Amino acid sequence: MAQLTVPPRAQAAAGPVSAAAGGLVTGAFAAWAYYGDAFRPLAHTFGMWIALLALLSARRPVREAVLRSVLALAAAVVAFYVGKDVMYGVEYPGMPYSADLDQLVQWLVLAVVAGSLLGWAFCRIGRPGHAGAASAAAALGLLAADAYRRSTNYAEDATVVVGFAALAAVVVLAVAVRSPRQLAEIALWTLPAAAAGWLLVSAPDLLEQLLLPGSL
Repeated sequence: MAQLTVPPRAQAAAGPVSAAAGGLVTGAFAAWAYYGDAFRPLAHTFGMWIALLALLSARRPVREAVLRSVLALAAAVVAFYVGKDVMYGVEYPGMPYSADLDQLVQWLVLAVVAGSLLGWAFCRIGRPGHAGAASAAAALGLLAADAYRRSTNYAEDATVVVGFAALAAVVVLAVAVRSPRQLAEIALWTLPAAAAGWLLVSAPDLLEQLLLPGSL
């Protein structure tokens, strides 16, 4: 029986396409959740995109991981801000509303910077040894820091954001862990990674306030 072979160009294109698709889906979901009740807290956290980039980058060469991460975040930013406009029109028909292009450009720039850094940091997830453990701990630390940041500032959001972070952590561990010893090493490094991660997940909000004083 003949086997179906995928052309090399199609294989090379599949990664970026799937990354952009993942960004579009999560960005659109966040725009929908922004005007909802049950999942609204997720629209104000980075958890979805931390988990997405960890999965897209795991066991990939550095350049491929960076490309995937940048594409995913850029697509998510566009989908989120365009989606918010659409949802505003649905929720409040007839009310004047316009997109903030300065804010969109700012977040696109942050998407390039963050995607490059996280793609590099997460590309070793799933590999054996210290490098794989440190990479996984970086992802888990960011997830924990992001959930802590939101749940301490908005206690009513804690159930949703902490629950999502726990679920995402399980998924990341399922991809990352190669041995019981590596799992112990990941656990050891996750706490300091969370401390550093808190600074990273807090930086975009601070930068937004500095550049756009009227934004929330």
